[in-house]
Amino acid sequence: MRVGRVPARVAGAFLLGGLIAFATCNACGKKPGGADPVVAPGEPSATGESRASRTTAPADAGPAVVRDVAMWTSAREGTTEDLASLATHEGAAGLVEAAGEPELHVTALRAMAFARGWAQLPYLARTATGTEDEEARIALDAAAELAARPRRSEDVEDQPELREGCETLGALARDIARPRARRMLAISALRMLPCPKQDLPPDLDAR
Repeated sequence: MRVGRVPARVAGAFLLGGLIAFATCNACGKKPGGADPVVAPGEPSATGESRASRTTAPADAGPAVVRDVAMWTSAREGTTEDLASLATHEGAAGLVEAAGEPELHVTALRAMAFARGWAQLPYLARTATGTEDEEARIALDAAAELAARPRRSEDVEDQPELREGCETLGALARDIARPRARRMLAISALRMLPCPKQDLPPDLDAR
């Protein structure tokens, strides 16, 4: 059977339909104004998680986002139970990431005392050498609390971070230009941490 020529009007209709389908597909997942097609800030993802601030939740946020915000809000009071729960939920890496947000910085520092492993120790040690005395004290207190906990089998996995944190605290303890109180707290933490042997100032040793 011979197939006749397709009328121009029918061909044009097919062409128009194809263009509409392509444009629709090309816009899949995109937000008006050219926003990120994956997850726009402040909107929950398919898993119920959000890239919004940990201190606020969108009105249509999923249960996971609301739970995260509630945990950070509760931990801000500084109770041991709430800080430990937050540390378990976020993990050391999550707390270090959150510490970059000014409104969460202090809460994250305190919670690091209860996170497993040593991945947070370098961050605590660097904070202890900073210019803010109060933040340095909180970081050193967290490091000491971390050092006093029972050893766990997974601690071995963080040996590079443990070594880096020990070296930074050791440098702080030996730096005579630093406040005496900070140096003493650093030495107290070092005495409890499983650090390589270091030469520490004997006149500041709290033992």
